[in-house]
Amino acid sequence: MQNNTLTALTGVRVGHSTHLDKLTGCTLVLFDKEYPAAYQGYGGDIGSFHTDSLRIGAERTRQGFFIAGGSLTGLMSASEIMQAMIEDGIGQKAASIINPNLSGAIVFDQGTRIGQYDPKYGREAYQNLSTEPAQSGNVGAGTGTSVGKFQWLEKGTKSGGMKTGVGNARVDLKGGVMVCALTVLNAIGNVVLPDGTILAGNRDEQKKFKDFDDMIDFITGDPANTTITIVGTNVDLGPRENYERLAHFATHGHVRAIHPVHTSQDGDTVFVFSTQEIKQPFNKFGEFFQEPGHTGFTVDVIGHAAAKAVQESIYDACRSADSVEFEGAYKDVLPSAKDYQ
Repeated sequence: MQNNTLTALTGVRVGHSTHLDKLTGCTLVLFDKEYPAAYQGYGGDIGSFHTDSLRIGAERTRQGFFIAGGSLTGLMSASEIMQAMIEDGIGQKAASIINPNLSGAIVFDQGTRIGQYDPKYGREAYQNLSTEPAQSGNVGAGTGTSVGKFQWLEKGTKSGGMKTGVGNARVDLKGGVMVCALTVLNAIGNVVLPDGTILAGNRDEQKKFKDFDDMIDFITGDPANTTITIVGTNVDLGPRENYERLAHFATHGHVRAIHPVHTSQDGDTVFVFSTQEIKQPFNKFGEFFQEPGHTGFTVDVIGHAAAKAVQESIYDACRSADSVEFEGAYKDVLPSAKDYQ
């Protein structure tokens, strides 16, 4: 069976720390060496670690990314991951020290209503790193995530959301070119299929779903949101600016699948990287060869594939999730898409 996850790319491992009893966890993507990377944040409430240097003019690389639950306390996962990397000698060597080169971001999951996030979940994710296909569903940072929370039910006392989790997807192009995406889905909005059908979202007492367009005057705020995506490709995109453009393109997958998205209560974030194995795959006519200097067309093609991979990873995060009991939810359950008929 084809590996449709980030570990299909050379030198990439993924590990999850999953705590179903606490509805939280951590997901780590680590590379065998540093790869060029970029970052874009579009939500109004972003919580991230070591991301500023990915947005300035110099060439930038990373050796991995983490996504953690626990809201701001999830950022403490970085310390445990970096310490584990130091112990294994992984990172930039400078004189007698090791500097692990890591970035990450957090989601405000439902676990924050159960107990304190433990930074050691970051180390657990590190210990679980594998080149096997990455898991989807109620795992890692997706253990306590949900969607469809723009209006609560029972006079604003119960969440009308549905359970989601981690999603994975891959888009293949000719010549061995691939783009893979891993998404931790925790949006305030509904997840909408290309035909306009709601796959998972804000539940309604009388009908199946609430539509945000009908509810703008009746919003109940819920800070427990944010969708984080990591996108990887095997195509060398050249200058740093091209990786930032790829991150812009990748967020189109969020826009296509989530309604509304990038709100003031979402910390939506995209990280991208490349293993740089394939050089100049396209030219301006779409052939799999590119004249020197025509990197813009390559970014356009890879970016379109990235948006599609992100969109599909969001759908996978819904379809792979399992329902969970949750006292703060309507009817004391966060149902998955496969259980909500």
